[in-house]
Amino acid sequence: MLDEDQARVVAHDDGPAAVLAGAGSGKTRCTTERALRRLTQCGIAGSAMLLLTFTNKAAGEMRERLRGRLPDGVDLPWIGTFHAFGSRLLRLHGRSIGVPANATLMDPEDARRMLDALFAGPFPARDRRQRILALQELVAASGLDVTEPRDLPAIRDLLDERGFGPGATARFLQCLRRYDRDKRAAGILDFSDLVLLPIRLLRCEPGLAGDLRGGLRDVTVDEAQDTDAAQFRLLQYLVPATRTLLLVGDDDQAIYEWRHARPGNMRDFITGYQARVFRLERNYRSTPAIVTGGTALVRHNGERLEKHPYAVRGAPDGDCLQLLLHADVDAMADRVAAMLAQRLAAGGDPDDIAVLYRKNRLARALEPALLRHGVPYRIRAGTDLLGFADVRMMLAVGRLAANPADGRALSRLADLVPGLGARGVGRLLEADAGDPLGQSGRLAPATAGALQSLADGIAGLRRLGPAALSDWCLGAPQFLRWLRNRARRAAGSGPAPSSPAALDAALAPARARMAALQRAMDRRMGALDAGEDAASRWATALEVITSSADDAEPDRSLVTLCSIHAAKGLEWSEVHLFGFSDGLIPMAREGAVGNLAEERRLAYVAMTRAGTRLVLHHAERADPGSAQGPATLSVSRFLDEVQAGQPVRVEDCRYPADDLSGARDGDAPAPGDWLQRMRRQLRVDDR
Repeated sequence: MLDEDQARVVAHDDGPAAVLAGAGSGKTRCTTERALRRLTQCGIAGSAMLLLTFTNKAAGEMRERLRGRLPDGVDLPWIGTFHAFGSRLLRLHGRSIGVPANATLMDPEDARRMLDALFAGPFPARDRRQRILALQELVAASGLDVTEPRDLPAIRDLLDERGFGPGATARFLQCLRRYDRDKRAAGILDFSDLVLLPIRLLRCEPGLAGDLRGGLRDVTVDEAQDTDAAQFRLLQYLVPATRTLLLVGDDDQAIYEWRHARPGNMRDFITGYQARVFRLERNYRSTPAIVTGGTALVRHNGERLEKHPYAVRGAPDGDCLQLLLHADVDAMADRVAAMLAQRLAAGGDPDDIAVLYRKNRLARALEPALLRHGVPYRIRAGTDLLGFADVRMMLAVGRLAANPADGRALSRLADLVPGLGARGVGRLLEADAGDPLGQSGRLAPATAGALQSLADGIAGLRRLGPAALSDWCLGAPQFLRWLRNRARRAAGSGPAPSSPAALDAALAPARARMAALQRAMDRRMGALDAGEDAASRWATALEVITSSADDAEPDRSLVTLCSIHAAKGLEWSEVHLFGFSDGLIPMAREGAVGNLAEERRLAYVAMTRAGTRLVLHHAERADPGSAQGPATLSVSRFLDEVQAGQPVRVEDCRYPADDLSGARDGDAPAPGDWLQRMRRQLRVDDR
């Protein structure tokens, strides 16, 4: 059954509309039901409907919900991320702007290295180059194209605001144009190209843009508050003639401004399109205490679209928010692990529990404690999986199988070929033959033989397809030798793994990461039609680079550890917020909070992931990441804002109940310890 607010959204037909969907309000169900009605009752063809999502996981969930309910003869609409849509558009039509159908996607590190090399000549100072690389990201996220004359004034304005003179601006633009040409020549793309190049394509091919708009009747954008200016610009080319564009989102959950997302896109859309506004304010997920506390917090932000969330669930016995105070991070980790072990011993399901943190490094303290207490867990890595060399090497193999001209992938694979260094790779790429692996004759005989062996193996993988990638890597002698050498080096000063069993154990983490990546690739390919060609299958599989293993879930039931960003769109019955301390939540750098409003939204997102139980944890001594080690931290300033609407029950765990004074071995309690504890407790009570 739909509630009356959801029913109004589902009944919306033509024209622009915005759905302000609060946490736990059932927006995915609402969006799916509307799509189902439009497809089955309004006669809209699947090919005329487009549903754009923020993650591949969300797209998969929506796709499965629709697939199970559409009658025979009614096709699914296209459902996926902006980047997946852009990738598909480029595969079909990109040749007209120099993008081959088998163009491969670089991982972010390769793209950054390529850019850094181009900027190194005109901007030799490394510190300045780091700022320039960040500025390039801003230009791309703004949807500005260095090859388009009409975009140049806006780019120059951005540079001028940051102190660039005419000479530096000219050098910056020259480097970016060279970057664009070099990518086209090698048939490679970076992450931003999946949005920028479709904009270029539709601008340069007005007939294609007209056909695309003419074929669409209904476009929906999920998590619209997280779109950036480039995505919003691409969206303008997709608006149907009926102007039936539905933006679904919640600006209170906008947590990607640091990645140049624009929460203001929703406000601009409502104003610019005179869109009808729907509000989904019923929270079906969380208890009243969680909803009230989270809402009290986020209302301290200005410039937000006003909403009044409220809990549908009745308050269970003892419904409250808890704050536990700990002496340090290790004590905090041990207490959390003990609480989780107790919950699981009482019959709790590990899948219903999560520990969330602001920075991934906090998991380092949690893992040993969870292992000691026997708590089964998984770390939801998200794009952090791409930080591992074995994963990047596996992807480089796939990229070269998909696109033999991908010189950046070949540069990475040089580590698999004994004797092949940077100069050798340069000679292979100088041939400009579109297949550098086929230029082994330019190398010394021993190196040429090893390279030819790798080339033959990758040719075989090309025929097998992306579903065989991880098996190929774990079976290829060159790849296995590289993995084993890394495992031996990782042993450091300890005994290097020599026995087969020891070596196998040392390789286990890499195998697990590669298996997770393969699962994510397989799930992406599962969304393809059976008749898709090899280029489409490789391109779809390699889109894993855009979001790593966000849908590579293991089969076992495990407690989830993840950052607040990685928790977006997920929910658990019980959530522990690890590090509810100033400097962590909100995050401070060099003693200052850069974007307090976004940090507040992050805390709100973390709180509203919980359904029944939310526990906040503060450690008095913790490392805030300032490179100066552990420091004394205060409870998060957000506590006062939460308590403005919802009381929080505080428990001081800093002193064992049988040793409140801190005395040891029969010593008399120290008066100062008692006094210090009383002062601390008074400060907590005053909150």
